[in-house]
Amino acid sequence: MTSEVMIMNRQAVALAADSAVTYGGGPEPVVTLEAEKILALGPNIALMVYSRGDVLGRSWSHIAHAFTREHGEADYETVEDAASAFFSFLDANRRLFPEHEENEEFEALMRAAFDTVLSHAKAMKGYPGGGYDDDAAAFRAALDLYLAHLKADELGTERERLEVFADLDRSRFVERYGAMLDALIGEALGEFGREEAMRAKLFDFAYMIATQPAFLEPYAGLVFAGFGSADVFPVYTHYYASILVDGVMKRAHDETTKVGVEDGPNAFLRTFAQAEMTHAFLRGVHPLMFDVMISLNLITNEAAAEAALKEAGLSEEQIDAVLAKMRAESLPQLTGEFVHAAQSISQEEFINPFIKVVGASGKKQLAETAKALVELNILKTDLHMAQTGVGGEVDVAMVSRTGGLEWYAKKS
Repeated sequence: MTSEVMIMNRQAVALAADSAVTYGGGPEPVVTLEAEKILALGPNIALMVYSRGDVLGRSWSHIAHAFTREHGEADYETVEDAASAFFSFLDANRRLFPEHEENEEFEALMRAAFDTVLSHAKAMKGYPGGGYDDDAAAFRAALDLYLAHLKADELGTERERLEVFADLDRSRFVERYGAMLDALIGEALGEFGREEAMRAKLFDFAYMIATQPAFLEPYAGLVFAGFGSADVFPVYTHYYASILVDGVMKRAHDETTKVGVEDGPNAFLRTFAQAEMTHAFLRGVHPLMFDVMISLNLITNEAAAEAALKEAGLSEEQIDAVLAKMRAESLPQLTGEFVHAAQSISQEEFINPFIKVVGASGKKQLAETAKALVELNILKTDLHMAQTGVGGEVDVAMVSRTGGLEWYAKKS
């Protein structure tokens, strides 16, 4: 894990990050407290990285340094253009990412994926009343669950293949990785995996892991922030990036928010990764406590309704009928009103005053605020002695139109 904060107003953007980072995406990753997570990509653009700290063993600071040696003085029209140039530098860069290392990581990922489905299948077969006649039936059911997740998101919206893999159709994928996958399938499933229908499903599974925006594999979050030559106010763009597939960095764009545009806010804050205490400060209540309050509200409302119905002299059968109707309609509505009222108070009493101050803050105050919000998460981790991978010194960088990229705090 990690803890990072980005704060913008019309003058500048401040980026703050702790120094804990995870290297390696395997079963035994290494966590250090000396990572560089805020990196210069040019005189007016910075990159902030969270979660996975490397690509094929190359740290993001190593990668950013290689990029700036070739492109460090480039003047990009937009921050998005800088992000595109960065990813173009990574794609097919065999000097930085040798093909044999890429293949080794991809093979390890596919082996782990097949093993995960096998483990899930064994658990499903052991469920009481699971109804699976044999191991094969349980495996098919488990694989179908993973395929369904890869095909559609939690809302049921069908996922589309990532744009960066527009040229990597299934035929090209099989040509590139077919022999590797056949060896892994034989290793994990034997003749059962080689059956035509099952082999096709497993190839679909592997292809979708590589090309769909589900990111079941370890990934990094990349936040590009600053000013392009055409930007009046600071801008950020956010990506998820994970593995190299056929020489291309798997990545998905999150969103870009412009600050100070005609219909936009005067200030903006976003947290990345570990942010419980930041959210508690901003909202006036810890996220976990808020969830508990919602649950207790629903339970208390139902208990009060049941007590009132008993007091009114209704029979058990009548009470059950009325409560069933209330559970479907009025009780969730009452809890919804509670949630809305609590969120309104949080917005008016905590969030809006904070944003008002941030909107009027100078660069130093922006930097100090971002640093303090990250330190809240580190303090909570230290006091609770939690092993969350959050800690170390806090780096803070600012990017403004007048000063370019400046360091407010940087570990020695």
